[in-house]
Amino acid sequence: MKRIRLAHALLPALLLSATLALASDWHHGKLMDTEKQEVPTGSTTTYNTDAKARNGNYSQNTTAHSTDDTDTYQVFTIQTHTKTYIVREKLNFPWSKPANITLGEDVKFMVQGNKMTILDDDQKQHKASIVKASVTQAP
Repeated sequence: MKRIRLAHALLPALLLSATLALASDWHHGKLMDTEKQEVPTGSTTTYNTDAKARNGNYSQNTTAHSTDDTDTYQVFTIQTHTKTYIVREKLNFPWSKPANITLGEDVKFMVQGNKMTILDDDQKQHKASIVKASVTQAP
């Protein structure tokens, strides 16, 4: 019984410390540039075959239709005092919306390996891949 009470007493402290640890990983930068990119990924060919059989005669007509496949990305350039990141967020569906970030304003982000999590103006987290990172030149 004492252990359960101790666990209930320690749980809020553990959750608070975990939240503070995660909050300390956020970095600040400025959104310098943004653009939408359509990257070709190949093409898809579909075939439609119409066939008729009449009085023992058979006829067939096949048509092919090709469409170009593309992936859509929103590309962001984020600059900090020490580094400049170019990241791209993949928009998986035509109705997907990129991170809502105002050009020229501060951006909160977290870097984990070659991935970046961006916290947008609506407090939503967006995952992006780091395409390029460079050292920011001092003015």
